Amino acid sequence: MNKLLAFSAIAISFLTASCQTNTTTTSKNEIVETEKSKTSLPSTIKIEGVAQNPEGIEYDKSDQTFLLSSLNAGSIIKVNSDGTYKSFTSGESYPMSTGGLQLDHKNNRLLVAACNLMELYDKDPTTKGSANLRIYNLKTGVMEKDINLSSLIPDATAYMANDVAVDNEGNVYVSDWYAGVIYKVNMNDEVSLFWKNETGLQGEANGLDFHTDGYLLVSLISVNEQGLYADYGLVKIPTDNPESAKTVTISNAGYNGFDGMVINSNGNVVGVTNDGKTPGGNALIELSSKNNWESAEVINSKTITPSTTVAITPENKNYVINQDFMSNESKTWTIEQIEF
Repeated sequence: MNKLLAFSAIAISFLTASCQTNTTTTSKNEIVETEKSKTSLPSTIKIEGVAQNPEGIEYDKSDQTFLLSSLNAGSIIKVNSDGTYKSFTSGESYPMSTGGLQLDHKNNRLLVAACNLMELYDKDPTTKGSANLRIYNLKTGVMEKDINLSSLIPDATAYMANDVAVDNEGNVYVSDWYAGVIYKVNMNDEVSLFWKNETGLQGEANGLDFHTDGYLLVSLISVNEQGLYADYGLVKIPTDNPESAKTVTISNAGYNGFDGMVINSNGNVVGVTNDGKTPGGNALIELSSKNNWESAEVINSKTITPSTTVAITPENKNYVINQDFMSNESKTWTIEQIEF
């Protein structure tokens, strides 16, 4: 996500209470029937009464709920379609801010990009934040593993785990937006430095997802002093040969860089832009490729309220988590379906 916007939303939020309760609320929403199942989801889900500050969202098809992460270092919450929610994760020895989420149904895991934002923004030059992979049991929500990643590159100026993806073999990839790298954790919990940007394209690794043909698609973005996207692009990284990574040529106008992004069941990339002071700066954009992501084109774009990322249902319904970057006391969050 945008670093300067992140500072406004995160640093201030730590000055306020970030406790969570199991208090639930409901909202009356228009029901939208999915096309390929009997499951019905609302077009809008309103969550009230929790200082969540969610950076990440995932849709759990097993029980038709949404999972929301917490930059405020609260627990990840599970949200029902009527807006009721409960704390889902537990078992941590200490709280961490959580960003991107990835469900791994095959291995019964919830994979979480976690970081120490309080340390990152404490104005102490000797502290640099952290990047961790936290792994939770997908059925119980209990944390099973907490893997430090930032120790791989001790000379980095700062660390911020941002997003997470998993490949066909269960290998996990975590982007670190501040350190500008992608870490890899295999099924034996062995950690390695998977990729560092040497493409010539300025920007650090942010949103990412795994394509089943054997490569990652990764959003690179950097921001300027005004908090606007200064450099952005999309890169394709083969998981068996990351040194051969290449930038994806976007052949038409409308692509403005991504924060969070997901590959949908059609093989297209759907991503969120939150460069809010530029034309089309808050948008959901869909990219499609006809040549295995050597190049791509924008096929859909729609202006949205400020958001960080998107979750996609098996029926390719797009749901964004709306954000209030500037509020230090927000306890109301909206999950909204976006139709192109």
